[in-house]
Amino acid sequence: MDELPVVTGRLVVRRFEAGDVRAFEAYRSDPEVARYQSWDVPVPDAADLVAEFAAAQEGAPGWFQYAVALRDGGGLIGDVGVCVHDNRMQAELGFTLAGAHQGRGYATEAVRAVLARVLRSGIRRVSAECDARNTASARLLERLGFVREGFRRRHTWLKGEWTDDLLFGLLAEDGGPDLFGCRPDLVVSDLAASVAFYADVLGFRVGWRWSEGQGRFLADAEPTEPGTALVGRDHVQLMLTQLAGPHPTRLHLDIPTAAGVDRLFREWRERGAEIAEPPAVRPWGMYEMRVHDPDGTVLRVSSPPAS
Repeated sequence: MDELPVVTGRLVVRRFEAGDVRAFEAYRSDPEVARYQSWDVPVPDAADLVAEFAAAQEGAPGWFQYAVALRDGGGLIGDVGVCVHDNRMQAELGFTLAGAHQGRGYATEAVRAVLARVLRSGIRRVSAECDARNTASARLLERLGFVREGFRRRHTWLKGEWTDDLLFGLLAEDGGPDLFGCRPDLVVSDLAASVAFYADVLGFRVGWRWSEGQGRFLADAEPTEPGTALVGRDHVQLMLTQLAGPHPTRLHLDIPTAAGVDRLFREWRERGAEIAEPPAVRPWGMYEMRVHDPDGTVLRVSSPPAS
């Protein structure tokens, strides 16, 4: 699994830090935020909880709490929790957002980022439940592909009353946030010169190089041959591909599963998209289809092949 943090359009999803205590205690102690949650207000032992969250191991069985902060120096505004089962194949999901930041799509953005990360790790099922009166959370789960699987009447005794519970489930093969990443593929005239520029001048790290001629990935010690390379810095990745002459723009769209690629293939074909190449396992090991937009932009939609 890639290192945290994960940066989205407006948010940073990261580990908890000692400096989060005050903001965490404030939103978790808000009676409206805690109304449908299991804890009492004011939230007890906030500093101990934040320290526990910061020390937890992501992906290990048990709960891991992701801190959700605003980009550009913004502070903590919420958290997303994932509890991995002992079998490491299924998990539970929970989320909390400060009242001042609700209603702006932040929770959906944060949960979508966490779900994409969890499904890429090999989790096959994610479960969630909420108070039946918590319609905002129920709508969020449904937007992200969760299916309502049950309704439990007067099931939970919480804060002096019986509550009805809604049960939701998401399977890796039939739901979830299909599109989770986009990488531009820049067509270059000299791959070696471009890799050197991005690495030596702009400080990008070279992830890998693919030799079209040899049909395989190149080791660092091997000479660079015309083909493709991946370079990255911070949270940005670029593909560099050596091709002669002018070429249309190319974009890589990342999908967690092969089933997701197939699902988009069927949807886009029915909507009349120009499918240049249907899904297939490519020589470099990815399951990929290619779609052309009206201006000839090539969309390369890929995932790891089905296991």
